[in-house]
Amino acid sequence: MAMRTSMLGLLGAAVVGTAASSAELNSVTLKDDVTIIALSGDMAEGDTEAAEALIKTANDSNRLISAVRLDSPGGGLAEAVKLANLIRRAKLPTIVAAGSRCTSACFIVFAAGIEKFASYDAAIGVHGVSDKFGHETVQTKEATMAMARIASGFGVSPRVIGQMVTTHAHDIAWLTPDDLRAMGAIMTDRPGRRAAPASPGDR
Repeated sequence: MAMRTSMLGLLGAAVVGTAASSAELNSVTLKDDVTIIALSGDMAEGDTEAAEALIKTANDSNRLISAVRLDSPGGGLAEAVKLANLIRRAKLPTIVAAGSRCTSACFIVFAAGIEKFASYDAAIGVHGVSDKFGHETVQTKEATMAMARIASGFGVSPRVIGQMVTTHAHDIAWLTPDDLRAMGAIMTDRPGRRAAPASPGDR
């Protein structure tokens, strides 16, 4: 616990990208009365509390949240770690659906899922940490290593960890279906011909 607390202190000083506002979080009821949390946009401080409130509201209505669906280019790393810890405590699956993206800090949230589902037509990628100005510093390099340790604790494979720590903050290492399967993700839909996004700076 002390190690996790110290990591959060380190990560609090570093971000992946800059989140101007909180992500949009909604409770969505799908067919068969399945309820999920849908998160889209950059993650920022307060998103974990918003997710907790959605879980409580669902529980108060005698409903259970079945999963968290992600579509995010990243955002605040410290908040992503908090949200990831909530997802792990609540034993929730994570989903990146067809046409959705989950990169940077979002990847930590995806990795925290007790089960992980990724569409062949989703874009999931990793890279190192930058500060709010987009710069890599000694501190952000330390934050990248802390992020890698957290990801490893969530079952992320050494190959993906390697890509995370060696990919510059302005680039993205796009993960293949084999990369995702190696960390326990279940691929959904049918394999398509989607190419990796051509704009790695779009986070």
